[in-house]
Formats: sequence, C-alpha cells, structure tokens
Amino acid sequence: MLTMRPSSGRDDFVLPLTYNEYVQAALYHILPEDFAAFLHDEGYSYLKRKFRMFSFSRLLGKYEVLRDQGLIRFFGPVRLVVVSPLAEFTHAVLDRLLGDAMLRLGNVELELAEVESSNPKVQSSRILVQTLSPITAYSTLFKPDGRKYTVYFHPRESSFSEVVRENLRKKVKVARDEIGIEIGFPEEDFAFDIRPVGRTKKSVVVYRDVFVQGYSGRFELTGPPAVLSLALDFSLGSKNSQGFGCVDLIKTYTEEGGDVHVDREPYSAG
Repeated sequence: MLTMRPSSGRDDFVLPLTYNEYVQAALYHILPEDFAAFLHDEGYSYLKRKFRMFSFSRLLGKYEVLRDQGLIRFFGPVRLVVVSPLAEFTHAVLDRLLGDAMLRLGNVELELAEVESSNPKVQSSRILVQTLSPITAYSTLFKPDGRKYTVYFHPRESSFSEVVRENLRKKVKVARDEIGIEIGFPEEDFAFDIRPVGRTKKSVVVYRDVFVQGYSGRFELTGPPAVLSLALDFSLGSKNSQGFGCVDLIKTYTEEGGDVHVDREPYSAG
C-alpha cells in the first residue's frame, strides 16, 4: 500500500475519471525495462490467454466526481494498493519508489509518504473480501456473421462464479507450471466459489476506448485455505493488470461458524 500526496504542495489534484491506464503506465515505468517489456508484450501464457500477474486498486481517499467534465478530484493523501504474486514485481516497485519516491500519473506527480507491505495467509475455508477495484467476468461470443461481442455477467448470475473460478484455476496452473510458485495443494484439489454479500455496484470503466463492466462490493469466497490465499495474491476475475479485481481481506470465518474480524476500516475508492 502506497500512501502518496501531490509533489506540488497542493492539497488536491485532478485526473480523468478513467485513469486506470495512467496507473498501469506508471507501474510499468518503475519496473526494470526488460521485465516491464516482458510483462507488457508477452506475460505468462495459458493456451490463448495471457496473464501479467499483477493488479492494483482504485485510488483510495477523499474525492469528488466532476462528471460534467469527465474528471475526478482527490483531496489530501491518497493510497494505492498494488498486488502481485511475483516477488520480482513487488521488490522492483518498492525499491524504485523508496529510491526516488515519485509516481507520475499523467501530468500529476505524486510523492511517496508511506509504504506498507503485507502477505496475508488464509487459515480458513471461508472469508469475506472487499473490492478495491471492480471485478469483471465475461465471455466473448460470436454473431452469425462471425463478429465478436462480449457478454458481462452480474455477480448473482451463476456464470459470474464459474468464470471467476476458471480464471483463477488458470492463474494457479500458470503460477505452478510457468513461474514455479509453490501452490501448496494438488491440482485436483482446486475448489473455489464466490458470491456477493449485500448490494454490489456496477461500474463501467473506459480503458483505451473499450468499455469494461465490473462490480464492486463485498464477496464471500470459499475453498481450501491455500486456494483462498492465492486468490488474494492473484486477484479476481479478468483484466487485473488494467486495474480490475484487486480485493482486500476484511473478515475470516471460523470453522465453527463464528467469525474473526480483520482490524481494518473499509476503504473509500475513487
């Protein structure tokens, strides 16, 4: 978690409402050039899918939406959560930012005020998470004339859980076979389910002129503890490296049906 403030000395700064691309570009910029080029151009492949193995949150803090202008204004310090199972990625981000302590988002320069790092390990088969960026789950279909079109799924549709589960299964397989990450369980023991808890909020984010639909809110995840730990590391759903599917653990349920709260207030994400 990176806590940042404008280097200009002002208490506020303005970005386009669709600033995901700025954050992604800033993260690629602070990685070693060859590693950044590999992730951007190739990534880790599974059949026809490519995984960059990182995600990030929306900017967290106080803000106001200037919808008529297509802008969002942030006030005071903001926080950015960056998640990756790749040690090379997280170490590079920390080393670079601790070195020059600056992150550029478009024309806005943010200086680093504080860094927190954590590596949560789940000990339960049921947890509650809060999205820090929307989760997107979709399928690409074909019209009779051969043209592609995208169908996005609502969290209360069974296809949402199925797509998120299959996406995570592929990431786990890539992590084991291509990256050499110890996943801690046999492949045949993979099990995972996700369901919304309470209301979810639909978001439509424009990324490079493509409208991407995702959902924010609280979700209950169930599965073996090792799988749930990986779900936190790998993020949920598709388009993670474009700023989707970053989640935060807020509650762990005990096997007896009670619960243990993580001592953390819900974030406010712009």
